Amino acid sequence: MTHGGGAGLVPSLAWADLKHEWVLSLCLFLAVAAVIGPLLLLFGLKNGTMETLRGRLLEDPRNREIRPMVSRSFTPQWLDQLKNNPKVDFLVPATRSISASVELISKGNKLVLEALPSAPGDPLLLENHARPPEKKECVLSWEAARKLDVQTGQTLSLLVKRLKGSGFESGATTVTVSGIADPRATARVAAFFPLPLLEAVEAFKDGQAVPELGWNGRLPVAGPVFDGVVLGLDQPMDPVLKVRLISGTGLSHVTALPEGSRMESLGYPLTLRPYIYLLSTKTAVPGSVLTTMANRLRGKNPLILPWVSPIDARLETSQNISILAFPSPPAPEFAWNDSGPGGKNPRQIILPKGLNLSGQPVLSLPGKGLEFPVQVRTDQFSQGAWALVPPDLAGILNLARKREIRWDDHKDQFILHRRGYAAFRMYARTMDHVPDLKLELEGMGIPVHTEAERIRDLKELDRHLSMIFWLIALGGILGGAGALAASLYASVERKRKDLGVLGLIGFGRGSLLSFPLYQALFLSCGGFALALGFYLVMAGLINHLFSSQLSAGEHFCRLYSIHLAAAAWGVVILGQIAAALAAFRVVSIDPAEALRDE
Repeated sequence: MTHGGGAGLVPSLAWADLKHEWVLSLCLFLAVAAVIGPLLLLFGLKNGTMETLRGRLLEDPRNREIRPMVSRSFTPQWLDQLKNNPKVDFLVPATRSISASVELISKGNKLVLEALPSAPGDPLLLENHARPPEKKECVLSWEAARKLDVQTGQTLSLLVKRLKGSGFESGATTVTVSGIADPRATARVAAFFPLPLLEAVEAFKDGQAVPELGWNGRLPVAGPVFDGVVLGLDQPMDPVLKVRLISGTGLSHVTALPEGSRMESLGYPLTLRPYIYLLSTKTAVPGSVLTTMANRLRGKNPLILPWVSPIDARLETSQNISILAFPSPPAPEFAWNDSGPGGKNPRQIILPKGLNLSGQPVLSLPGKGLEFPVQVRTDQFSQGAWALVPPDLAGILNLARKREIRWDDHKDQFILHRRGYAAFRMYARTMDHVPDLKLELEGMGIPVHTEAERIRDLKELDRHLSMIFWLIALGGILGGAGALAASLYASVERKRKDLGVLGLIGFGRGSLLSFPLYQALFLSCGGFALALGFYLVMAGLINHLFSSQLSAGEHFCRLYSIHLAAAAWGVVILGQIAAALAAFRVVSIDPAEALRDE
Protein backbone atom coordinates (compact mmCIF):
# COMPACT_ATOMS: atom_id res chain seq x y z
CA MET A 1 0.00 0.00 0.00
CA THR A 2 1.38 3.44 -0.98
CA HIS A 3 0.33 6.96 -0.20
CA GLY A 4 1.90 8.88 -3.04
CA GLY A 5 5.21 8.78 -1.24
CA GLY A 6 3.45 9.77 2.00
CA ALA A 7 4.21 13.45 1.51
CA GLY A 8 0.69 14.61 2.29
CA LEU A 9 0.50 12.68 5.58
CA VAL A 10 3.84 13.81 7.02
CA PRO A 11 2.69 17.19 8.51
CA SER A 12 -0.27 15.56 10.30
CA LEU A 13 1.88 12.68 11.54
CA ALA A 14 4.53 15.14 12.79
CA TRP A 15 1.90 17.19 14.64
CA ALA A 16 0.26 14.05 16.06
CA ASP A 17 3.65 12.90 17.34
CA LEU A 18 4.15 16.24 19.11
CA LYS A 19 0.72 15.99 20.73
CA HIS A 20 1.41 12.45 21.81
CA GLU A 21 4.56 13.58 23.64
CA TRP A 22 2.90 16.80 24.81
CA VAL A 23 5.00 17.19 27.94
CA LEU A 24 8.25 17.06 26.00
CA SER A 25 6.76 19.24 23.25
CA LEU A 26 5.66 21.82 25.80
CA CYS A 27 9.18 21.92 27.19
CA LEU A 28 10.53 22.54 23.70
CA PHE A 29 7.93 25.29 23.08
CA LEU A 30 8.98 26.97 26.30
CA ALA A 31 12.67 26.52 25.50
CA VAL A 32 12.29 28.31 22.17
CA ALA A 33 10.19 31.05 23.79
CA ALA A 34 12.73 31.40 26.61
CA VAL A 35 15.41 32.15 24.04
CA ILE A 36 13.42 34.36 21.64
CA GLY A 37 11.32 36.31 24.16
CA PRO A 38 14.17 38.06 26.00
CA LEU A 39 15.89 38.77 22.68
CA LEU A 40 12.75 40.47 21.35
CA LEU A 41 12.46 42.47 24.54
CA LEU A 42 16.13 43.43 24.48
CA PHE A 43 15.98 44.51 20.84
CA GLY A 44 12.75 46.40 21.52
CA LEU A 45 14.42 48.30 24.36
CA LYS A 46 17.44 49.11 22.23
CA ASN A 47 15.34 50.15 19.25
CA GLY A 48 12.81 52.16 21.25
CA THR A 49 15.45 53.96 23.32
CA MET A 50 17.60 54.91 20.33
CA GLU A 51 14.55 55.93 18.31
CA THR A 52 13.38 58.18 21.14
CA LEU A 53 16.81 59.78 21.55
CA ARG A 54 17.24 60.24 17.81
CA GLY A 55 13.73 61.63 17.49
CA ARG A 56 14.36 64.15 20.25
CA LEU A 57 17.58 65.24 18.56
CA LEU A 58 15.84 65.59 15.22
CA GLU A 59 12.82 67.42 16.62
CA ASP A 60 15.05 69.94 18.36
CA PRO A 61 16.48 72.03 15.49
CA ARG A 62 19.15 73.45 17.81
CA ASN A 63 20.99 70.16 17.36
CA ARG A 64 21.19 70.85 13.62
CA GLU A 65 22.34 74.45 14.06
CA ILE A 66 25.78 75.49 12.84
CA ARG A 67 27.02 78.77 14.33
CA PRO A 68 30.12 80.59 13.09
CA MET A 69 32.58 81.37 15.86
CA VAL A 70 34.31 84.19 13.99
CA SER A 71 33.02 87.58 12.86
CA ARG A 72 33.95 88.49 9.32
CA SER A 73 32.31 89.88 6.20
CA PHE A 74 30.39 87.14 4.40
CA THR A 75 29.34 88.33 0.96
CA PRO A 76 25.76 87.75 -0.23
CA GLN A 77 27.10 85.71 -3.15
CA TRP A 78 29.04 83.40 -0.81
CA LEU A 79 26.03 83.00 1.47
CA ASP A 80 23.76 82.20 -1.49
CA GLN A 81 26.22 79.55 -2.64
CA LEU A 82 26.28 78.04 0.86
CA LYS A 83 22.49 78.19 1.08
CA ASN A 84 22.19 76.17 -2.14
CA ASN A 85 24.27 73.36 -0.64
CA PRO A 86 21.99 70.28 -0.59
CA LYS A 87 23.12 69.55 2.97
CA VAL A 88 21.78 72.92 4.20
CA ASP A 89 18.13 73.14 5.24
CA PHE A 90 17.97 76.83 6.17
CA LEU A 91 20.28 79.84 6.15
CA VAL A 92 19.71 83.51 6.86
CA PRO A 93 22.44 86.20 7.08
CA ALA A 94 22.94 88.06 10.36
CA THR A 95 23.99 91.65 11.05
CA ARG A 96 26.78 92.69 13.41
CA SER A 97 26.16 91.66 16.99
CA ILE A 98 27.13 95.13 18.26
CA SER A 99 24.13 96.58 16.43
CA ALA A 100 21.75 93.65 16.97
CA SER A 101 19.93 95.01 20.00
CA VAL A 102 16.66 96.92 20.10
CA GLU A 103 14.21 98.15 22.70
CA LEU A 104 10.60 96.98 22.68
CA ILE A 105 7.90 98.88 24.55
CA SER A 106 4.46 97.53 25.51
CA LYS A 107 2.04 99.22 27.92
CA GLY A 108 4.81 100.87 29.87
CA ASN A 109 7.01 97.76 29.93
CA LYS A 110 10.41 98.37 28.31
CA LEU A 111 12.86 95.66 27.43
CA VAL A 112 16.21 95.80 25.66
CA LEU A 113 16.69 92.47 23.93
CA GLU A 114 18.77 90.68 21.35
CA ALA A 115 17.55 90.98 17.76
CA LEU A 116 17.95 87.82 15.68
CA PRO A 117 17.25 87.46 11.94
CA SER A 118 14.65 85.10 10.58
CA ALA A 119 13.12 84.19 7.23
CA PRO A 120 10.45 81.87 5.79
CA GLY A 121 11.24 78.26 6.59
CA ASP A 122 13.05 79.01 9.86
CA PRO A 123 13.05 75.56 11.56
CA LEU A 124 13.75 76.94 15.04
CA LEU A 125 10.45 78.82 14.94
CA LEU A 126 8.36 76.41 12.88
CA GLU A 127 9.21 73.48 15.15
CA ASN A 128 8.49 75.56 18.25
CA HIS A 129 4.96 76.65 17.34
CA ALA A 130 5.76 80.08 15.89
CA ARG A 131 5.34 81.43 12.38
CA PRO A 132 8.43 83.20 10.97
CA PRO A 133 7.88 86.98 11.01
CA GLU A 134 7.05 88.94 7.90
CA LYS A 135 7.35 92.68 7.25
CA LYS A 136 7.01 94.74 10.46
CA GLU A 137 6.44 91.61 12.56
CA CYS A 138 8.46 89.86 15.24
CA VAL A 139 8.52 86.57 17.13
CA LEU A 140 9.39 86.78 20.81
CA SER A 141 11.21 84.20 22.86
CA TRP A 142 9.26 82.80 25.79
CA GLU A 143 11.33 84.79 28.30
CA ALA A 144 10.96 88.04 26.35
CA ALA A 145 7.18 87.62 26.09
CA ARG A 146 6.98 86.94 29.82
CA LYS A 147 8.94 90.06 30.74
CA LEU A 148 6.96 92.25 28.34
CA ASP A 149 3.66 90.59 29.36
CA VAL A 150 2.40 90.40 25.77
CA GLN A 151 0.48 87.90 23.66
CA THR A 152 0.44 87.01 19.99
CA GLY A 153 -1.21 89.70 17.87
CA GLN A 154 -0.27 92.67 20.06
CA THR A 155 1.52 95.72 18.64
CA LEU A 156 4.80 96.86 20.14
CA SER A 157 6.89 99.97 19.72
CA LEU A 158 10.42 99.34 18.49
CA LEU A 159 13.03 101.91 19.51
CA VAL A 160 16.57 102.13 18.11
CA LYS A 161 19.20 104.50 19.50
CA ARG A 162 22.52 105.72 18.17
CA LEU A 163 25.19 107.96 19.61
CA LYS A 164 25.71 111.29 17.85
CA GLY A 165 28.14 113.74 19.38
CA SER A 166 27.38 113.99 23.07
CA GLY A 167 23.76 112.83 22.78
CA PHE A 168 21.56 110.13 21.36
CA GLU A 169 19.30 110.01 18.33
CA SER A 170 16.35 107.66 18.18
CA GLY A 171 14.39 105.93 15.47
CA ALA A 172 11.02 104.36 16.21
CA THR A 173 8.51 102.15 14.44
CA THR A 174 5.85 99.59 15.35
CA VAL A 175 5.92 95.81 15.01
CA THR A 176 3.28 93.14 15.53
CA VAL A 177 3.94 90.01 17.58
CA SER A 178 3.33 87.21 15.08
CA GLY A 179 4.21 84.44 17.52
CA ILE A 180 5.85 83.39 20.77
CA ALA A 181 8.36 80.54 20.54
CA ASP A 182 8.30 77.64 22.98
CA PRO A 183 10.82 77.77 25.85
CA ARG A 184 12.74 74.98 24.11
CA ALA A 185 13.67 77.33 21.23
CA THR A 186 15.96 79.55 23.30
CA ALA A 187 16.44 80.63 26.89
CA ARG A 188 17.70 84.06 25.81
CA VAL A 189 15.74 87.30 25.99
CA ALA A 190 15.47 87.72 22.24
CA ALA A 191 13.20 88.60 19.37
CA PHE A 192 13.25 87.36 15.79
CA PHE A 193 12.80 89.95 13.03
CA PRO A 194 12.82 89.86 9.21
CA LEU A 195 16.32 90.46 7.86
CA PRO A 196 15.42 93.75 6.05
CA LEU A 197 14.33 95.28 9.36
CA LEU A 198 17.60 94.32 11.04
CA GLU A 199 19.52 95.74 8.07
CA ALA A 200 17.66 99.01 8.60
CA VAL A 201 18.55 98.96 12.32
CA GLU A 202 22.22 98.36 11.51
CA ALA A 203 22.24 101.13 8.90
CA PHE A 204 20.65 103.59 11.35
CA LYS A 205 23.21 102.77 14.04
CA ASP A 206 25.92 103.38 11.44
CA GLY A 207 24.56 106.91 10.97
CA GLN A 208 22.73 106.25 7.72
CA ALA A 209 19.21 107.29 6.83
CA VAL A 210 16.38 104.75 6.52
CA PRO A 211 13.75 106.60 4.45
CA GLU A 212 11.24 103.73 4.42
CA LEU A 213 10.99 103.95 8.22
CA GLY A 214 11.33 107.73 8.42
CA TRP A 215 14.71 107.59 10.19
CA ASN A 216 17.01 110.50 9.37
CA GLY A 217 20.70 110.24 8.59
CA ARG A 218 23.17 110.40 5.78
CA LEU A 219 22.95 108.40 2.59
CA PRO A 220 25.76 105.92 1.85
CA VAL A 221 26.78 107.71 -1.33
CA ALA A 222 29.44 105.95 -3.41
CA GLY A 223 32.65 107.87 -3.96
CA PRO A 224 35.23 107.36 -6.70
CA VAL A 225 38.40 105.34 -6.25
CA PHE A 226 41.26 105.21 -8.73
CA ASP A 227 43.87 102.73 -9.82
CA GLY A 228 46.56 105.37 -10.11
CA VAL A 229 47.57 108.91 -11.00
CA VAL A 230 48.77 110.36 -14.30
CA LEU A 231 51.50 112.88 -13.57
CA GLY A 232 52.80 115.49 -16.03
CA LEU A 233 56.04 117.35 -15.27
CA ASP A 234 58.20 119.94 -17.01
CA GLN A 235 61.37 118.12 -15.90
CA PRO A 236 62.19 114.38 -15.70
CA MET A 237 61.40 112.68 -12.38
CA ASP A 238 64.52 112.05 -10.28
CA PRO A 239 64.83 109.02 -7.91
CA VAL A 240 64.39 111.14 -4.79
CA LEU A 241 61.10 112.56 -6.08
CA LYS A 242 59.96 109.08 -7.11
CA VAL A 243 60.47 107.74 -3.58
CA ARG A 244 58.74 110.79 -2.12
CA LEU A 245 55.67 110.33 -4.33
CA ILE A 246 55.30 106.62 -3.58
CA SER A 247 55.91 106.76 0.16
CA GLY A 248 52.66 106.82 2.15
CA THR A 249 50.38 107.42 -0.83
CA GLY A 250 49.32 103.85 -1.58
CA LEU A 251 50.94 104.03 -5.00
CA SER A 252 53.57 101.41 -5.68
CA HIS A 253 54.77 101.54 -9.28
CA VAL A 254 55.97 104.36 -11.54
CA THR A 255 55.97 103.99 -15.35
CA ALA A 256 57.18 106.59 -17.81
CA LEU A 257 54.77 107.09 -20.73
CA PRO A 258 56.47 108.11 -23.98
CA GLU A 259 54.30 110.05 -26.36
CA GLY A 260 53.70 107.00 -28.57
CA SER A 261 52.25 104.86 -25.75
CA ARG A 262 49.97 107.42 -24.11
CA MET A 263 46.97 106.69 -26.31
CA GLU A 264 47.14 102.99 -25.52
CA SER A 265 47.55 103.51 -21.75
CA LEU A 266 45.27 106.52 -21.21
CA GLY A 267 42.80 106.47 -24.08
CA TYR A 268 43.70 110.00 -25.19
CA PRO A 269 46.88 111.77 -26.36
CA LEU A 270 48.21 113.83 -23.47
CA THR A 271 50.62 116.60 -24.62
CA LEU A 272 50.17 119.27 -21.95
CA ARG A 273 53.51 118.35 -20.34
CA PRO A 274 56.67 116.98 -21.93
CA TYR A 275 57.18 114.25 -19.33
CA ILE A 276 54.23 111.99 -18.46
CA TYR A 277 54.29 109.29 -15.77
CA LEU A 278 51.76 106.73 -14.60
CA LEU A 279 51.83 106.01 -10.85
CA SER A 280 49.72 102.89 -10.27
CA THR A 281 48.75 100.54 -7.45
CA LYS A 282 47.33 97.04 -7.08
CA THR A 283 44.64 98.30 -4.70
CA ALA A 284 42.45 101.27 -5.52
CA VAL A 285 43.12 104.60 -3.78
CA PRO A 286 40.63 107.37 -2.93
CA GLY A 287 40.51 110.72 -4.67
CA SER A 288 42.33 112.35 -1.75
CA VAL A 289 45.57 110.98 -3.21
CA LEU A 290 45.35 113.73 -5.85
CA THR A 291 45.53 116.39 -3.12
CA THR A 292 48.44 114.57 -1.48
CA MET A 293 50.32 114.51 -4.78
CA ALA A 294 49.64 118.22 -5.34
CA ASN A 295 51.04 119.08 -1.92
CA ARG A 296 54.22 117.09 -2.50
CA LEU A 297 54.74 118.65 -5.95
CA ARG A 298 54.12 122.24 -4.88
CA GLY A 299 56.14 124.67 -6.97
CA LYS A 300 56.80 122.20 -9.82
CA ASN A 301 53.74 123.16 -11.96
CA PRO A 302 52.52 119.52 -12.13
CA LEU A 303 49.62 118.11 -14.12
CA ILE A 304 47.82 115.58 -11.87
CA LEU A 305 45.04 113.45 -13.35
CA PRO A 306 43.20 110.41 -11.98
CA TRP A 307 43.51 107.09 -13.81
CA VAL A 308 41.60 103.81 -13.84
CA SER A 309 42.40 100.58 -15.64
CA PRO A 310 40.03 99.66 -18.50
CA ILE A 311 36.52 98.82 -17.27
CA ASP A 312 34.42 96.31 -19.17
CA ALA A 313 30.86 97.57 -19.57
CA ARG A 314 27.82 97.18 -21.79
CA LEU A 315 25.65 99.76 -23.55
CA GLU A 316 22.00 98.85 -23.85
CA THR A 317 21.77 95.05 -24.11
CA SER A 318 24.38 93.99 -26.63
CA GLN A 319 27.14 96.56 -27.14
CA ASN A 320 30.25 95.65 -25.13
CA ILE A 321 32.70 98.48 -24.56
CA SER A 322 35.84 99.23 -22.57
CA ILE A 323 35.84 102.45 -20.53
CA LEU A 324 38.69 104.75 -19.48
CA ALA A 325 38.67 107.98 -17.48
CA PHE A 326 38.80 111.21 -19.50
CA PRO A 327 39.87 114.04 -17.15
CA SER A 328 39.31 117.77 -17.52
CA PRO A 329 42.57 119.65 -17.13
CA PRO A 330 42.59 123.37 -17.89
CA ALA A 331 42.11 123.10 -21.65
CA PRO A 332 38.91 123.74 -23.63
CA GLU A 333 39.05 120.50 -25.61
CA PHE A 334 38.85 118.47 -22.41
CA ALA A 335 35.78 120.17 -20.90
CA TRP A 336 32.58 118.24 -20.07
CA ASN A 337 29.10 119.74 -20.35
CA ASP A 338 27.69 121.34 -17.20
CA SER A 339 24.19 119.92 -17.67
CA GLY A 340 23.47 118.14 -14.38
CA PRO A 341 21.08 119.39 -11.68
CA GLY A 342 24.05 120.25 -9.47
CA GLY A 343 26.13 121.76 -12.24
CA LYS A 344 28.46 119.29 -13.91
CA ASN A 345 26.84 116.07 -15.10
CA PRO A 346 29.19 113.13 -14.43
CA ARG A 347 27.06 110.62 -16.38
CA GLN A 348 28.39 111.54 -19.81
CA ILE A 349 30.20 109.29 -22.25
CA ILE A 350 32.27 109.79 -25.38
CA LEU A 351 32.08 106.83 -27.76
CA PRO A 352 34.41 105.62 -30.49
CA LYS A 353 33.45 106.36 -34.04
CA GLY A 354 31.09 103.80 -35.49
CA LEU A 355 28.85 103.46 -32.44
CA ASN A 356 25.70 105.26 -33.52
CA LEU A 357 24.04 105.75 -30.17
CA SER A 358 22.47 108.95 -28.99
CA GLY A 359 20.24 110.24 -26.24
CA GLN A 360 20.49 108.42 -22.90
CA PRO A 361 21.25 104.71 -23.39
CA VAL A 362 21.60 102.44 -20.35
CA LEU A 363 25.14 101.59 -19.26
CA SER A 364 25.65 98.48 -17.12
CA LEU A 365 28.45 96.42 -15.61
CA PRO A 366 27.98 92.71 -16.44
CA GLY A 367 27.51 90.56 -13.36
CA LYS A 368 27.44 93.54 -10.96
CA GLY A 369 23.78 94.53 -11.08
CA LEU A 370 24.62 98.20 -11.70
CA GLU A 371 22.86 99.99 -14.56
CA PHE A 372 22.03 103.65 -15.15
CA PRO A 373 21.40 106.08 -18.06
CA VAL A 374 24.28 108.07 -19.58
CA GLN A 375 24.33 111.11 -21.86
CA VAL A 376 26.14 110.40 -25.13
CA ARG A 377 28.37 113.24 -26.35
CA THR A 378 27.59 113.60 -30.04
CA ASP A 379 30.05 116.46 -30.61
CA GLN A 380 33.14 114.38 -29.81
CA PHE A 381 34.49 110.90 -30.48
CA SER A 382 37.31 109.08 -28.77
CA GLN A 383 40.43 108.64 -30.86
CA GLY A 384 40.90 105.00 -29.86
CA ALA A 385 38.74 101.93 -29.33
CA TRP A 386 37.73 102.96 -25.82
CA ALA A 387 34.76 104.85 -24.50
CA LEU A 388 35.65 107.82 -22.29
CA VAL A 389 33.78 109.04 -19.20
CA PRO A 390 34.46 111.73 -16.57
CA PRO A 391 36.93 110.69 -13.85
CA ASP A 392 34.34 110.65 -11.07
CA LEU A 393 32.11 108.27 -13.02
CA ALA A 394 35.10 106.07 -13.90
CA GLY A 395 36.10 106.02 -10.23
CA ILE A 396 32.60 104.93 -9.18
CA LEU A 397 32.56 102.20 -11.81
CA ASN A 398 35.98 101.17 -10.52
CA LEU A 399 34.54 100.93 -7.00
CA ALA A 400 31.65 98.83 -8.36
CA ARG A 401 34.18 96.16 -9.26
CA LYS A 402 34.61 95.46 -5.54
CA ARG A 403 31.49 96.86 -3.88
CA GLU A 404 27.79 96.49 -4.60
CA ILE A 405 26.47 99.82 -5.90
CA ARG A 406 22.98 100.81 -7.09
CA TRP A 407 21.82 103.85 -9.01
CA ASP A 408 19.04 105.82 -7.27
CA ASP A 409 17.20 107.63 -10.03
CA HIS A 410 15.12 109.72 -7.62
CA LYS A 411 18.13 111.07 -5.74
CA ASP A 412 20.36 111.13 -8.86
CA GLN A 413 23.12 109.41 -6.90
CA PHE A 414 25.06 106.16 -6.73
CA ILE A 415 24.26 104.42 -3.44
CA LEU A 416 26.51 101.91 -1.70
CA HIS A 417 24.90 98.67 -0.63
CA ARG A 418 26.16 96.70 2.31
CA ARG A 419 29.50 95.02 1.85
CA GLY A 420 28.52 91.76 3.54
CA TYR A 421 27.12 90.16 6.69
CA ALA A 422 28.94 89.55 9.94
CA ALA A 423 27.47 86.10 10.60
CA PHE A 424 24.61 83.76 9.70
CA ARG A 425 22.10 81.36 11.20
CA MET A 426 22.26 77.97 9.51
CA TYR A 427 20.66 74.57 10.06
CA ALA A 428 21.70 71.30 8.45
CA ARG A 429 19.12 69.23 6.62
CA THR A 430 19.66 66.22 8.90
CA MET A 431 21.84 65.35 11.88
CA ASP A 432 24.05 63.24 9.66
CA HIS A 433 24.92 66.35 7.59
CA VAL A 434 26.17 68.35 10.58
CA PRO A 435 29.68 66.82 10.74
CA ASP A 436 30.11 67.18 6.95
CA LEU A 437 29.14 70.86 6.97
CA LYS A 438 31.39 71.46 9.97
CA LEU A 439 34.36 70.00 8.09
CA GLU A 440 33.55 71.98 4.94
CA LEU A 441 33.34 75.31 6.77
CA GLU A 442 36.43 74.68 8.85
CA GLY A 443 38.22 73.79 5.63
CA MET A 444 37.38 77.33 4.47
CA GLY A 445 38.93 78.76 7.64
CA ILE A 446 35.59 79.37 9.38
CA PRO A 447 35.49 77.80 12.88
CA VAL A 448 31.94 76.81 13.84
CA HIS A 449 30.10 75.44 16.85
CA THR A 450 27.83 72.44 16.37
CA GLU A 451 26.31 69.60 18.34
CA ALA A 452 28.46 67.15 16.36
CA GLU A 453 29.91 65.66 19.55
CA ARG A 454 26.46 64.95 20.94
CA ILE A 455 25.39 63.38 17.64
CA ARG A 456 28.60 61.33 17.54
CA ASP A 457 27.98 60.11 21.11
CA LEU A 458 24.49 58.99 20.11
CA LYS A 459 25.82 57.06 17.11
CA GLU A 460 28.51 55.42 19.24
CA LEU A 461 25.91 54.47 21.85
CA ASP A 462 23.76 52.95 19.10
CA ARG A 463 26.75 51.00 17.76
CA HIS A 464 27.77 49.73 21.20
CA LEU A 465 24.23 48.70 22.11
CA SER A 466 23.94 46.87 18.79
CA MET A 467 27.20 45.05 19.49
CA ILE A 468 26.04 44.03 22.97
CA PHE A 469 22.67 42.91 21.61
CA TRP A 470 24.18 40.73 18.91
CA LEU A 471 26.66 39.17 21.32
CA ILE A 472 23.83 38.25 23.70
CA ALA A 473 21.68 37.15 20.78
CA LEU A 474 24.47 34.98 19.39
CA GLY A 475 24.84 33.17 22.69
CA GLY A 476 21.12 32.65 23.06
CA ILE A 477 20.64 31.57 19.45
CA LEU A 478 23.47 29.06 19.57
CA GLY A 479 22.14 27.63 22.83
CA GLY A 480 18.57 27.47 21.61
CA ALA A 481 19.54 25.95 18.26
CA GLY A 482 21.71 23.36 19.99
CA ALA A 483 18.93 22.38 22.38
CA LEU A 484 16.41 22.09 19.57
CA ALA A 485 18.80 20.06 17.40
CA ALA A 486 19.60 17.71 20.27
CA SER A 487 15.92 17.23 21.14
CA LEU A 488 14.94 16.46 17.56
CA TYR A 489 17.90 14.12 17.10
CA ALA A 490 16.98 12.30 20.30
CA SER A 491 13.37 12.06 19.10
CA VAL A 492 14.52 10.46 15.85
CA GLU A 493 16.65 7.94 17.76
CA ARG A 494 13.65 6.99 19.93
CA LYS A 495 11.46 6.51 16.86
CA ARG A 496 13.91 4.54 14.69
CA LYS A 497 11.52 1.54 14.61
CA ASP A 498 8.45 3.67 13.85
CA LEU A 499 10.22 5.56 11.10
CA GLY A 500 11.49 2.27 9.65
CA VAL A 501 7.90 0.99 9.50
CA LEU A 502 6.84 4.14 7.66
CA GLY A 503 9.54 3.41 5.12
CA LEU A 504 8.27 -0.15 4.69
CA ILE A 505 4.67 0.89 4.08
CA GLY A 506 5.62 3.24 1.26
CA PHE A 507 6.84 6.56 2.65
CA GLY A 508 9.67 7.81 0.46
CA ARG A 509 12.99 9.19 1.65
CA GLY A 510 11.83 12.73 0.91
CA SER A 511 8.77 12.32 3.14
CA LEU A 512 10.82 10.84 5.97
CA LEU A 513 13.38 13.64 5.55
CA SER A 514 10.67 16.26 6.05
CA PHE A 515 9.33 14.66 9.25
CA PRO A 516 11.73 16.39 11.70
CA LEU A 517 11.66 19.55 9.57
CA TYR A 518 7.90 19.83 10.05
CA GLN A 519 8.27 19.24 13.76
CA ALA A 520 10.92 21.96 13.93
CA LEU A 521 8.58 24.29 12.04
CA PHE A 522 5.73 23.68 14.52
CA LEU A 523 8.04 24.09 17.49
CA SER A 524 9.56 27.31 16.07
CA CYS A 525 6.19 28.88 15.29
CA GLY A 526 4.71 27.88 18.63
CA GLY A 527 7.77 29.07 20.52
CA PHE A 528 7.78 32.37 18.62
CA ALA A 529 4.08 32.87 19.37
CA LEU A 530 4.77 32.42 23.09
CA ALA A 531 7.79 34.76 22.84
CA LEU A 532 5.72 37.37 21.00
CA GLY A 533 3.04 37.27 23.70
CA PHE A 534 5.73 37.66 26.38
CA TYR A 535 7.25 40.62 24.50
CA LEU A 536 3.92 42.40 23.98
CA VAL A 537 3.00 42.13 27.65
CA MET A 538 6.41 43.24 28.92
CA ALA A 539 6.77 46.08 26.35
CA GLY A 540 3.37 47.45 27.29
CA LEU A 541 4.26 47.28 30.99
CA ILE A 542 7.63 49.02 30.45
CA ASN A 543 6.13 51.82 28.35
CA HIS A 544 3.42 52.33 30.97
CA LEU A 545 5.91 52.48 33.84
CA PHE A 546 8.03 55.10 32.02
CA SER A 547 5.15 57.04 30.46
CA SER A 548 5.92 60.12 32.58
CA GLN A 549 9.33 60.44 30.89
CA LEU A 550 7.95 59.97 27.38
CA SER A 551 6.27 62.46 25.09
CA ALA A 552 3.33 61.73 22.83
CA GLY A 553 4.26 59.12 20.23
CA GLU A 554 7.42 58.03 22.05
CA HIS A 555 8.07 54.48 23.28
CA PHE A 556 10.77 53.18 25.55
CA CYS A 557 10.37 49.66 24.12
CA ARG A 558 9.17 49.28 20.56
CA LEU A 559 9.41 46.96 17.55
CA TYR A 560 7.81 47.57 14.18
CA SER A 561 6.02 44.98 12.06
CA ILE A 562 9.06 44.64 9.82
CA HIS A 563 11.17 43.75 12.87
CA LEU A 564 8.69 41.12 14.06
CA ALA A 565 8.37 39.63 10.56
CA ALA A 566 12.16 39.42 10.25
CA ALA A 567 12.40 37.80 13.71
CA ALA A 568 9.72 35.23 12.78
CA TRP A 569 11.50 34.28 9.58
CA GLY A 570 14.80 34.08 11.45
CA VAL A 571 13.34 31.72 14.05
CA VAL A 572 11.83 29.48 11.37
CA ILE A 573 15.04 29.34 9.35
CA LEU A 574 17.10 28.69 12.46
CA GLY A 575 14.71 25.87 13.44
CA GLN A 576 15.10 24.26 10.02
CA ILE A 577 18.88 24.45 10.28
CA ALA A 578 18.74 22.88 13.73
CA ALA A 579 16.51 20.05 12.39
CA ALA A 580 18.83 19.31 9.47
CA LEU A 581 21.00 16.92 11.55
CA ALA A 582 17.95 14.95 12.65
CA ALA A 583 16.62 14.92 9.09
CA PHE A 584 19.80 13.35 7.72
CA ARG A 585 19.66 10.79 10.55
CA VAL A 586 16.15 9.81 9.41
CA VAL A 587 17.37 9.24 5.87
CA SER A 588 20.07 6.90 7.16
CA ILE A 589 17.55 4.57 8.88
CA ASP A 590 17.24 1.24 7.05
CA PRO A 591 13.59 0.00 6.83
CA ALA A 592 14.90 -3.52 7.41
CA GLU A 593 15.66 -2.50 11.02
CA ALA A 594 11.93 -2.48 11.69
CA LEU A 595 11.62 -6.15 10.47
CA ARG A 596 14.59 -7.26 12.58
CA ASP A 597 13.06 -5.64 15.68
CA GLU A 598 9.82 -7.52 14.98
